[in-house]
Parts: sequence; C-alpha cells; structure tokens
Amino acid sequence: MAPFLAFPPRTVIKSHAPFSLPLFLLILAVILFSLLPLVMKGARYRLPSNHSGKKRLNSRPLPWWGKLAGLSLAVFWTLAWTRFDWFSPLQAHTFFPIWISLIIVINAITVKRTGACPMTASPRGFFLLFPVSAAFWWSFEFLNRFVCNWYYTGSQYPALTYFLLASLSFSTVLPAVESMKEYLASFERLHRGFRHCPALPRAAGKPLGGLFLASGCISLAFIALLPDPLFFTLWISPLFILLGHALVLDLPHPFDSVITGDLTPVVTYALAALCCGVFWELFNYDSLARWSYAIPYVQVLHIFEMPLLGYAGYLPFGLECAMIIHLVDHFKGSAQPAAA
Repeated sequence: MAPFLAFPPRTVIKSHAPFSLPLFLLILAVILFSLLPLVMKGARYRLPSNHSGKKRLNSRPLPWWGKLAGLSLAVFWTLAWTRFDWFSPLQAHTFFPIWISLIIVINAITVKRTGACPMTASPRGFFLLFPVSAAFWWSFEFLNRFVCNWYYTGSQYPALTYFLLASLSFSTVLPAVESMKEYLASFERLHRGFRHCPALPRAAGKPLGGLFLASGCISLAFIALLPDPLFFTLWISPLFILLGHALVLDLPHPFDSVITGDLTPVVTYALAALCCGVFWELFNYDSLARWSYAIPYVQVLHIFEMPLLGYAGYLPFGLECAMIIHLVDHFKGSAQPAAA
C-alpha cells in the first residue's frame, strides 16, 4: 500500500488494455443515449418573441479589469506555447496565470451580459473556492494512482515544491467551473430551456441515498482491483457518494429541483465543466509542463491530448463540482453571524 499512500500522490505511466472497437461503440452508445434527450430538449426550446438578449448584451461595456485580464491571457498563453530563452526559468509555471486570467475574463463577460458575476457578487465565497478546489482535485490525484489514466511531464520537483505548485494550479478548478456556469446561465436557452423536463419525484429519500452511497463506495473499492474495466467509475463514484450522503442525511443539495423536473442546475454545471475541459486541454496542448492520457479501450480520436470519449468524463465531474460549491456556499452561510 505504500505507493498508494505516499503524499503528494505523483502520477505514473502505466500500460493499459488496448483499443477495443466493441467497447468504444458500447461506451459511445451509452453516452449518446444519456445525452440525446437533453440535447433535443434544448434544441426544441423556443426563445420568447420579446427576447432582448442581444440588446442586453450590448448595453453594458466590458469592465476594465476584464480587458486587462484578456491582455494577460493573451500574453501568458503566448509564453506557454513558445520557448523563449529569457523565459525558461518560468516556462513551466504558466498554468496558474493563464487560468486566473481566463476566470477573470469569464466573470467580466458575465457582468457585460447580466450586470453581475460570482467574483463580484460574493467575493468571500468565490475566493474561498480556491483553497477548497486544491483539496478537491488532490482527491482525484489520489484516485488516479489506482487507474493511472493521466500523468504529468515536463518538470520534476521535490515533494514539498511539487505539492505547493500543484496546489496552486489545482486551486483554479472550482472557480473556473462556477464562473463558466454563471456565464452559461446568462443564455435564455440554458436559463429556462430545461425547467420543464419530466419530474423525478423518486430522486430523493434515504433509500436512494443509501443505494448511491453503497454503489459509490463499492465501485471505488473495486477500482483498485479492476482499474481498466472500471476506469470510468473514477468520475461517477464521487458523485454517487456526495449525493448519497446528502440524501441519507436529508441535506439540501444543488439538484433538489430535479424532483419537480427542473434540470437547469444539472445541465449548466455539466456543460460548464465540459467547456472548461476544452480550455484545459487547449492550453495544455503545447505547454512545457503538461499532462497526457493513457485510457484503456478508448485511446483514439484525440482532441488535443484527450481521447474523444474522455470528454464525457467532464459531465459528471461538473456535477461533483456543483456539490462541493454548494457545500462551500452552505458553510459560508452558516458561518455568518445572525442579524441582531
């Protein structure tokens, strides 16, 4: 157990089961079967005849700090993908400034569209997401020791240095997803288009919560024994555990509205993580310090470094981000002193 308990958990390169066309098609079919109803629901939504989204979009200027962040993003993205000698001491450290810049840009665009954004509406809660995000992603780094589906290259550091630098980069995950979610929610089709889906009245209660908890814990236990066949459960099991915990203890969670047929939080958070995923893979593509993938059965049709079907993992990951963000909001609210 020593290699799995070592901290910080470092990624390793490991050989996996080769590409399998039948399994690739089966996984693709499951993904399409799961997503097609939502895609069709969104496509069928008709914008109100008095919709004034374009007028609203053009009615506000982009905040000055958004313009400054856009310039910063362009500069650090350029530095990340080039190899200037004078920049070589810092070449491996462009991830954090790129993502801080992008997060600020997304918030600025959201202000332009709606007049508010997470960064300015609740700065205390928003900046609390950064340390929580680092701890949150470290848990996935630990789970990856069992499946070895991604690994980092381009730089080597002592354990403490690696932990501090990696934590800095990991701290941007939840703020990025929350910012992207708020931006996507500013679009009428996503804001209202999924409010009237089929109700799921049984998507609550302790029995279902217990089932989720048991399924999540069992699959995580078996992932150590069968890492290749169960690699995909790394992205599903944490959601089952988080949601099952909330249902068993009758705690509020961000997906309460699915009982009445409102799937807006599900769609916006899942899509937000997918959009962030595209940016994560894009910025990673030609950076010096970067990650690569080794995924069993589906290691084909790469978009940047990620195999095509690997992007589906961002969808449940977005829901896990929502659960953690909701916990942070709940903690922030309970920590505030009561009004006199």
